[in-house]
Amino acid sequence: MTGAAAQPVLDMSVGQARSVAAQALFSGEPTLALQIAEVILAELPDDRQSLLIVAAAAPQLGDPDRGRKAGARAWALSTTDSQRYEAARLTASAAATAQRYTIASFWLRRALNVAPNDQERQRTLNDASAVTRTNPWSSRLSFSLAPSTNVNGGAEDDELSIEGDPTGGRISADGLAIAGWRSTLNASTQYRFFENPENRASVGLAYQGVRVRITEDTDVTDEALRTDVVQLSLRYDRALENGTLGVTLSEALFQYRDFDLGTLESDVEDYRTTRLGVDRRLTLSDRAAVALSASRERVLYSDTSNIPTLDRSRIGAAFTYVLDSRDRIGVNLSFGLADSDSPNSVQRDQSVSFSYTWAEPIGPVTLSAGVGATWRNYPDYLVFDPTAPGTIFGGLVPLEGGRDDQTFSANLNIGFPQVEYFGFRPGVRIDAERTNSNVSRFETTRVSAGFTLTSVF
Repeated sequence: MTGAAAQPVLDMSVGQARSVAAQALFSGEPTLALQIAEVILAELPDDRQSLLIVAAAAPQLGDPDRGRKAGARAWALSTTDSQRYEAARLTASAAATAQRYTIASFWLRRALNVAPNDQERQRTLNDASAVTRTNPWSSRLSFSLAPSTNVNGGAEDDELSIEGDPTGGRISADGLAIAGWRSTLNASTQYRFFENPENRASVGLAYQGVRVRITEDTDVTDEALRTDVVQLSLRYDRALENGTLGVTLSEALFQYRDFDLGTLESDVEDYRTTRLGVDRRLTLSDRAAVALSASRERVLYSDTSNIPTLDRSRIGAAFTYVLDSRDRIGVNLSFGLADSDSPNSVQRDQSVSFSYTWAEPIGPVTLSAGVGATWRNYPDYLVFDPTAPGTIFGGLVPLEGGRDDQTFSANLNIGFPQVEYFGFRPGVRIDAERTNSNVSRFETTRVSAGFTLTSVF
């Protein structure tokens, strides 16, 4: 620093020097502000106010990393929420200037946690959303924990019946409904490696882990119901005159447990899916939009499972409409089919669902609700018949008309907008599902109510 700049600082108190530096910063003279702050910090390395001036001035002079480090140090020295808020926002701004958007998001989450009022909170949320849109990296994290009456999708009764007539067979303990707790962790990250006004391409990695804690007396172990999914995807989006066109190619690995009720041991099994999907989004009006989708998927099971390859196709349509109240209505339709060398895997299905989301909180909570129905038919389904001719102990025979399942579901999502920590908001989700089938093994009822934690941006 030149002597001419240093001399005025030496002729005044530290408090006066801070005031002059701040005035220089606000007057558009970041170089002078930074010089004065440096002199103070040479004598008082932990002078918080001077660190804040460095955090604000250095990015303007082409050194945002220096500003970010100064802002982080000012945060550590802050003693009140107001001071922390100021330091966090300056640190986030410096990180964004350096195009370190993930770090900027982290500091904006810190700022949200100590925002002094609703206006500043909304300002920080807006900044966080802008950073998220700019950031080529996009990451998501969510967690849920829910008690359930049926964590394994088991049957309600151990007596096996077909078309309502008992067969004399019994369903094993691991095929019956088991109560317990289910926890689910979802984590994903996506990198946008190409973008221009009309095109965008990204690669993504996602993970889902499910763990179960059984709460009733059974020989089935918690480990037997553990599943893990890892998915790698490549996506391309193109902006059209009306809406967008997207193409996704993904490869996923599913790991599950093959449980042996006799030995009470479970072996790890897996299958892989390769999926190609196309979606088209259209704006019908300022209130209505529709999304069309189609996909083709191949499922390859591990050699030890002895399950043939499965090919699945699906088409769908999703319609949304915004009411005068700004509440949102959604309707989803889906049609699918699956083909395989295994007759019991061949199926056709149709589903419809309706959702309603309230725009404004109702009291202290936000609400959305949904209902749905799915009809599945397995036309070539084989069942065990102990009286089947041509075998000593009976055998598998086709079920006349195939197997038919009807599933009806309902859900309610409750959010708590006034409760938030570090940019994450808690919620409660309640689910109920009932499946009717002409094969009693697949007649199930499930009710769960769980805690969720999701990011607000």
